[in-house]
Amino acid sequence: MTRLFFSAGSGYSHIAPLLPLASEARDRGHDVVFATGPNAVEHTRASGLPTIGVGGAVDEAAARRAWGKYSPSELAVMSPDEKLAYVVTVMAETGAGPRVDEMLAAVREHRPDLVIAGAAEFAAPAAAAIAGLPYVVHGIGPPKPAGIMAGGWRALDPIVRRFGLDRFPDHDTVPYLDIWPEALRPGGVIWDHPVRLPVRPEGVLPAAGNRPAVLDGLPHERTVYVTAGTSHNTRPGVLETMISALHGEGVNVVVTIGRDGDRERFGPQPDSVRIENFLPQQRILPYVDAVVCHAGAGTVLGALAHGVPLVVSPLATDQFDMAAQVVEARAGVLAEDGVRDAVRTVLADPAYRESAVSLAERIAAMPEPATILDHLTKYAASV
Repeated sequence: MTRLFFSAGSGYSHIAPLLPLASEARDRGHDVVFATGPNAVEHTRASGLPTIGVGGAVDEAAARRAWGKYSPSELAVMSPDEKLAYVVTVMAETGAGPRVDEMLAAVREHRPDLVIAGAAEFAAPAAAAIAGLPYVVHGIGPPKPAGIMAGGWRALDPIVRRFGLDRFPDHDTVPYLDIWPEALRPGGVIWDHPVRLPVRPEGVLPAAGNRPAVLDGLPHERTVYVTAGTSHNTRPGVLETMISALHGEGVNVVVTIGRDGDRERFGPQPDSVRIENFLPQQRILPYVDAVVCHAGAGTVLGALAHGVPLVVSPLATDQFDMAAQVVEARAGVLAEDGVRDAVRTVLADPAYRESAVSLAERIAAMPEPATILDHLTKYAASV
């Protein structure tokens, strides 16, 4: 039995990618605990995982200064990579610092053999370094170039110094559990965490289940699924624009707006449009012909795992990278000239579906969590 300490940020999109490995470890008799923000513990407890909430007193003034370092006009001229590097650095500064004391206390209480930290969750690697424990990083989306992540790792230096370390240790040999298919990764990039262990994103794979009732009675042969994920579904105008673009297109439209979303904000819709608060992706994706989305990691991986082509309209952070990778792989198109034209393109050309199906086969062939778990238990015993 190996004692494993999982940790992820509070967003569901940060937690969900770690759940298959954590659940597999529990089912195989390992001692598992999962740490996340106090406001997100229900996500992991719903999977039957022992969970602790790890918070901390945030210095609101310091956080405002960090997030306000650049003016809107300065941000407007930054490249997507520059913006992402800035976001990563501030996430480490404002997220790890306030949480490291509680995280360290939790790590010392549970005495794990290995810490498994979700990418962008900097408090757990800091606590592992302070406690002298090995850790690995679990991907929550595409891997990041070293240059984008460098500021986040540097931000840990003053944090660990409070506990007697000169600086945060180098992480070039720390394994990275990569849920992103190799076929989507661009070449010629110096990646953060060059030691990569691919692991199949089990939580997005096709699963057995009945056809969703929301599809009953829809008038058209083809169906398009529209979503803005769990982080951007309340952003004004995003879903509204996607939905209205498909009015009169001769396709069914199924939309998810979030568990707390307000259906009334969308007003009356034609019979071909169904708006739902929540549908499990694995239930709806087997029955759709295209996905229109913001290029979030969970949606992109889910669609590709089901062989469904995408229309992507990125909104923030690494969504621009994911959108570019989908386009490069010919598994979808950017909604540059509008959602309507983009959907027409992917539905008219079977090459997009064929590329998505090819990627689905590659995703299905990735090593399953059980295989990676065997490697991790050996790694924990060897370092």
